[in-house]
Amino acid sequence: MNDYDVERMTEVLRRDGFERTEVVEEADMIVVNTCSIREKAENKAASAAGRYQKLKERNPNLLVAIGGCVAQQEGEALLKRIPSADLTFGPDQIPNLAAHYEKLRPQVQTESWPQTSPKANRYRLRLAQTEVIDVEDYQFLDADPRPSDVSVTALVTIQKGCDNFCAYCIVPRTRGREVSRPADQVVREVARFVELGAREVTLIGQNVNAYHAIGMPDGEDFAELLRLVDSVPGLLRLRFTTSHPHYFTHKVADAFRDLRTLQPWLHLPVQAGSTKVLAAMAREYSREAYLDKIAYLRTVCPDISLSTDIIVGYPGETASDFEQTMQLLSEVEYDSIYSFAYSRRPGTPAVELPDDVSAEEKSRRLTALQSLQKQITAKRLARLVGRTEQILIEGRSRANPSQICGRTGGNHTVNIEVPDGVDVDALIGTLVPVSITAAKVHTLVGTLGNDSLG
Repeated sequence: MNDYDVERMTEVLRRDGFERTEVVEEADMIVVNTCSIREKAENKAASAAGRYQKLKERNPNLLVAIGGCVAQQEGEALLKRIPSADLTFGPDQIPNLAAHYEKLRPQVQTESWPQTSPKANRYRLRLAQTEVIDVEDYQFLDADPRPSDVSVTALVTIQKGCDNFCAYCIVPRTRGREVSRPADQVVREVARFVELGAREVTLIGQNVNAYHAIGMPDGEDFAELLRLVDSVPGLLRLRFTTSHPHYFTHKVADAFRDLRTLQPWLHLPVQAGSTKVLAAMAREYSREAYLDKIAYLRTVCPDISLSTDIIVGYPGETASDFEQTMQLLSEVEYDSIYSFAYSRRPGTPAVELPDDVSAEEKSRRLTALQSLQKQITAKRLARLVGRTEQILIEGRSRANPSQICGRTGGNHTVNIEVPDGVDVDALIGTLVPVSITAAKVHTLVGTLGNDSLG
């Protein structure tokens, strides 16, 4: 979602005459986008904004804006915490970003006192814009990319907000209540990206499978939306993220078997392997219900690749609870996980709970979890060695420009050696057969099949 928000900010500002620059010293406005899910991400954003103070001292007309969930959560308090910031704005205020800039621009300090002085801050207009738009009035921004901005893969938002109120999560308070985008808008935007060169689209939202804008019986709107997007001409691959297990139905699972473009990869956050801890988290499913969904999914798509999120050290998590999480990891065999030690987030129900797992124990559990997952990931990657996989070529490898890279249907990155004389540019955006020759820690290595060489 953060990448998607940055793209929309760029387009909104471009319509008002801005151009994006990669040279920070040339900027009239610097926008720092933030995430409040983890404390570390929040601190990194504040640190980044603080570094721009010296630029403001050299250029009094420079404006620094802080957007995203931290800005939504803290608003004016963030302006007090970060003297270099002129504007804080929440996700719902992205369409108004240029207007907020215009409000601030005439008030920029031009006198001789330095920006860091109390007198400068006293006379400097600063804004906190954190109004959340009502569900009934919310309008999704249509993507308006330049052809040169569109890569092989694209993100298309289908819903925003969350109505689940998990005990540890700040998203409902920073992103607001669930709003689903009309299906015709989603399909048009996917088609627009495909016309401009995208070959893979990922449908995104805080809780995509809670999508409810079509009105299908039994709450199967998301499965129907997948079917509609799957029919877009020229689309080669379709993915979606992030899902909530409570809303993951058999009809959505069946889509992995039935749809032409839907790839065999699913991110389904479990968060913990103990039903007791899941109840404390207000996750609305049990360990057994989650495993039942995975079992059914693997009957309709046996070779699907899975990833998940896991929190260790949640308040009240015992050694036995943690062991159940380790057992779940071994049973499901995820291809990858995102794992975190629990940290208290202001504004969440869990902040009232005693943080009774010590920092040392959280660290120990996280290390053990990640060590086990490293073994599982190695096993999952090794199963692909010797196969020929269809790879969507996305460009040259960042690690080695002499190689090209792409991903399997299961979302594994593959770095591919390119024989002399092969037109790399002609391969970008195409599906090519690649022989998988080796597995590294997180990626695969392959060679182009004969069919790829013409």
